[in-house]
Amino acid sequence: MSGLSRPGNEKVLKLRMTLRLMLADDNAPVRRSLKSLLEREGFKVIVEAADGEQAVSLAYKHQPDVVLLDLSMPRLNGIEAARRINKSIPAARTIILTVHGEHHYVLQALEAGVRGYILKGRAVEDLAKGIRQVAEGKLFLSQGLALEKLPDCVGTFATRER
Repeated sequence: MSGLSRPGNEKVLKLRMTLRLMLADDNAPVRRSLKSLLEREGFKVIVEAADGEQAVSLAYKHQPDVVLLDLSMPRLNGIEAARRINKSIPAARTIILTVHGEHHYVLQALEAGVRGYILKGRAVEDLAKGIRQVAEGKLFLSQGLALEKLPDCVGTFATRER
């Protein structure tokens, strides 16, 4: 029996084949690397953005299922871009992908409606799992984030969902 025909794999296979992703990062080599990683995992990157304003505009135009946003981008940071995307496209799920793990960034992102916060240093380990969890409506936070400084309800929820 092949790995794809085992019971329970249908949901994973369906998510891998149908999720439409948008990738926003101002660093072109980082975007290329992330796109390659995502495609190896079976995801489809339908559009890329180089700054926050472009991310908002392209997300509205292309209606991706999941939007991956760098935190530090020109013209509009990833948190504010996520806030605008979440407001204009409620069905889209947003994930911050960043090198910044400080608790105040995580809290600001969660307050903006972000459903995932992934550290770039853990992208290989966390990205595919995080995208799938967020697409299923769950919260995903990378290991190593300063969760102990977040409000108790957020820290408890985040730990439970991981």
